[in-house]
Amino acid sequence: MKSKERFIELWNDFLEGELDESDITELKALVEEDNRLVQMATDSYQIHRLLGLIAQDSPSRQDSFVSETLARLPADDDRFVSQVIQHLPQRSPHKGKTVYMHLAKWSAVIATPAVITLIVSLYFQQPSTEYRIAKITGLSGSLQWTGDGGRVFHDLRVGTELPGGTIEGLVPGSWFELAFNDGSTVAISGNSTLTFSDHGQKKLYLKEGKVSGNVKPQPANRPMLIYTRSAMLEVMGTQFEIEAGLAATMLNVSKGKVRVKRLSDGSTVDVPTNHRVVAAADREMRPVPVPDAANRWKSQLHLGPEGAYGKWFPKTDANEARIRAIPYTSLQGKTIYTAAFGVSRGGSPPVILQPASSIRARGRLMASNQVYVGVTVRRSNGDFAGRFQTIRPADEFQGGQDFELLLNLRDFQLDPSLREMKSNPPNAPFGLVVESIWCHTLGKQAGLEVAEVELISPSKEQ
Repeated sequence: MKSKERFIELWNDFLEGELDESDITELKALVEEDNRLVQMATDSYQIHRLLGLIAQDSPSRQDSFVSETLARLPADDDRFVSQVIQHLPQRSPHKGKTVYMHLAKWSAVIATPAVITLIVSLYFQQPSTEYRIAKITGLSGSLQWTGDGGRVFHDLRVGTELPGGTIEGLVPGSWFELAFNDGSTVAISGNSTLTFSDHGQKKLYLKEGKVSGNVKPQPANRPMLIYTRSAMLEVMGTQFEIEAGLAATMLNVSKGKVRVKRLSDGSTVDVPTNHRVVAAADREMRPVPVPDAANRWKSQLHLGPEGAYGKWFPKTDANEARIRAIPYTSLQGKTIYTAAFGVSRGGSPPVILQPASSIRARGRLMASNQVYVGVTVRRSNGDFAGRFQTIRPADEFQGGQDFELLLNLRDFQLDPSLREMKSNPPNAPFGLVVESIWCHTLGKQAGLEVAEVELISPSKEQ
């Protein structure tokens, strides 16, 4: 690389606060060898100052910079605008950064508000031109992606390439799958928050919730690293599922091996195929075989709200413990009032749906309304498998009165929003692991409260 081109690359990275000590030493040597580079550096610095591209202590200054700059710049003629557009720089092939040295010849010219707005908007939309590390391969439900600089997007689509950032599932029915460039996939489900990056080594931060992965073999000295509040996990290539809470992390390995380091004391343990472990400061960290699957389950709201989604009310002399549905608004503008229960979670056995299984739900509606009851299911390796639901008509519910439903799972149908999943979804939920059971109403606050949900196996029902 020519010294001038290398200087431009290093100097722009320096202004954006991205050089290490060795790069700074190289930059100084280039300037000492060629005095002409000093003037280039000065011009570039002025442009970076004008455009607000020098690294700031806080990204929040970006908005104020734009308004302040537009307020103090005089108008200019359109000829300058066209000149700048013709000379807009190309993306740097090295780090994906935009090089602004082409604008140095105009450093003494006052740009028009239109030009400043154009160039600043190009810079602040940088994720669209940054190096992509992964592609969205599946999604469902309400999701939010936060990219570099704090920009938030809700309109996500299968096939969109991402440079990294944070993905959040906002409701129990949320699901999101991401494929890295090497073919490794990770997915979150439910109310989960995952930050992901890949700068030569994949690093994930699971703040809360669930993530599953199918990871291709990684370089020997660069395993995928997954951080939670209580553990760090090293993944060389395996299939796994992780559930992270405030004080504990549960790992279930279905293929391969994962090394777990407990953050409270630095203890490590290797978890082999078909084993699980819980990393928490107050319990022994010992891998155990994955327990045999169960085919029945019952909520226990009297013990507390753990694993439930909604507003929890404890048991009183007059009322059972219950969950009241809470609202969220979908991207289509629909308001959905949901109460949900996590089923296969933590150290409990996975719960598998069998043909002829049924669901019993007890609760109350304050106003007569149509009610949706459904299950979210996954495969044994943690992959999302779909949501299945049934719709009960409003005339089955009397406002202000308790209800009890007994629902055969053969009557449940695939959620219509999942018909365009990347792979063909199953026709029925049988043989799959129950992630959650949920109830919701649409459109208006009907005062849905759920006191108990039970999954009944065929043998028990008979």
